[in-house]
Amino acid sequence: MSITDIVPSQDASLGLIYRLNILWAKTDYAVLEANYDKWDILLDRIYANLLYREEMEVVEEINPSTGQREIKSVELSTKDKRVYVFLSKQIYKYKRLFNIAKNPNDKSTFRSNWYHACQKKDIWLRKLMMKNGLYLKENLKTPGSALFGNFGKGRK
Repeated sequence: MSITDIVPSQDASLGLIYRLNILWAKTDYAVLEANYDKWDILLDRIYANLLYREEMEVVEEINPSTGQREIKSVELSTKDKRVYVFLSKQIYKYKRLFNIAKNPNDKSTFRSNWYHACQKKDIWLRKLMMKNGLYLKENLKTPGSALFGNFGKGRK
């Protein structure tokens, strides 16, 4: 039997959703422990799982000495990458400012900014999951849907 003879019995998206749910559970613990570094790393893992289908832009050049094509860079080619990079830079900026601050008031402000930058990345990733259909479907006729103000109503 070769690797090409193996046919999964379940849809691959189930495995992805399972992995994402485990990662999201871990993010909640990291936040509750106020471990923003761990939170950010977990968000990076979620991002990597969400973009598994996205195209990669491979830039190649001919090496003049060998005449062979060589890969010079590999980049994600999506708007989502730009958002991710922006949010990640914000997190890094506030983490760095927190780490170098001497004044307790400044430290408190930068820690709060660091938290909120991670929170924005967290929320954006949840929205990206929803956009990609990777969240479980919301059932609008359950008591939990009252949280969103649409108990018993259809989506608009």
